[in-house]
Amino acid sequence: MTMRTPILILTFILLAGATNDAQQNDFYEITRLPFTTDRFDEFAPAFYDDGIVFTTNRRMGVIVTRTTDEGENLFNIYKTSRRRSGRWENPGLLDRRLKSNYHDGPVSFSPDGSTIFFTRNISGSSRETSRLGIFMADYSGGRWANIRPFPYNSGNYNLAHPTISSDGRTLYFASDMTGGYGGMDIYASTLQAYSWSPPVNLGSEVNSAGDEVFPYVHQGGRLYFSSNRTNGENLDLYYTFRREENWQTPVKMPAPFNSEYDDFGFIADRELSSGYFSSNREGTDNIYSFISTFPLFTDCEPIREEQLCFVFYEQRAANVDTTTLYLLWDMGDGTRIRGLEAEHCFSELGTYTVRLDVIDVITGEAQSNVAFYHFTTPRVEQPYINAPDTVFAGQQISIDASDTYLRNFDIDEFYWELGDGTKTAGEIINHTYDYPGTYEITLGVISDPNSPLGYRRSCVYKEIVVLENQ
Repeated sequence: MTMRTPILILTFILLAGATNDAQQNDFYEITRLPFTTDRFDEFAPAFYDDGIVFTTNRRMGVIVTRTTDEGENLFNIYKTSRRRSGRWENPGLLDRRLKSNYHDGPVSFSPDGSTIFFTRNISGSSRETSRLGIFMADYSGGRWANIRPFPYNSGNYNLAHPTISSDGRTLYFASDMTGGYGGMDIYASTLQAYSWSPPVNLGSEVNSAGDEVFPYVHQGGRLYFSSNRTNGENLDLYYTFRREENWQTPVKMPAPFNSEYDDFGFIADRELSSGYFSSNREGTDNIYSFISTFPLFTDCEPIREEQLCFVFYEQRAANVDTTTLYLLWDMGDGTRIRGLEAEHCFSELGTYTVRLDVIDVITGEAQSNVAFYHFTTPRVEQPYINAPDTVFAGQQISIDASDTYLRNFDIDEFYWELGDGTKTAGEIINHTYDYPGTYEITLGVISDPNSPLGYRRSCVYKEIVVLENQ
């Protein structure tokens, strides 16, 4: 058989550009996995059992390694596991049945691990350019079997980098099929009964005139992908999510996943606190692990506005003769209200001197005082986010937590997640959103672990709308 030169979509990555990069690095620990090499490429990890599966062109002496017509090693699908000691086992082929005479990988697994989706070159005639396609196989009897092509593979365009949703029903992938917005776009196909629906382009909100590749759908709903939309060269990592059935403006990931090189193949655990990604920042493509040291805040509630409107009623004034007298409330902020009860909204939090007088209808003079007391507007016990509701892209804003009110809470630090991938700390911060969209600002507060009041944490969130700067 004549070997045909396969097309390999270049190994891309996830980059980022956000403010406070130095502090971003403080919240992550990055480690290159020990089994990666300086000679070969290892990239695009996928969670599998107690380890990962990845794509590599490494050579192993006990395995016959085929090459392309240009003498390049073929990419194959490997696996490795992590022992209880924390040490990684030596990688090996996931399954020889998944090894072909062409490039194989990257991969994605169904939620129950019974189906694998993987990229492979489509064989063609010697005069045709070999395209990339998506294939599937089922795990049965301790092996992968029933290898079959995705129904929309074609010799006219590429389909690559599959990732399956957490419910196992939506397959996302990259393709340069006609009708897209640039080179490679991200598409989705849904499993309906026993067949896959025709691919649907995710649209111009996600795709650009450049390349969008290596999608990864996180179980929390975010869709991560790489794109060279910024400079047309290095690929940066972005994520997007759906709100009311619409894909939101992609957010560029911050450092330290980002580098001046290509970074890609991002995966993460449910809490986004640990995971893996690929990068060629040290020459060849290697896999790195990351662990977030940023405190995890869960079940955050939307920020509640302070209550400033109240109804005042004084029972002792119920028997006042209203034929010759009337009741007058002085709210302590310059507002006066006639009547047995007073409905009033204060303009701000504070303590007000409220009094209720009996006034002579004829003379207008106070005949007696029914009530006189100092009224303090009650505070909502919560961390508080002071931030504008609307801002323009490229405009620096100040965001602060100075109005936080938490009783019996010895605050140690304020932590911010700004919705565009930026994480930072401090009571008052400055930030600039680069792209229009709706972002969710989360403020988390932790107490001093050595406080006699005990260790506590609390969090809230608020949405901010970023408009395009005209």
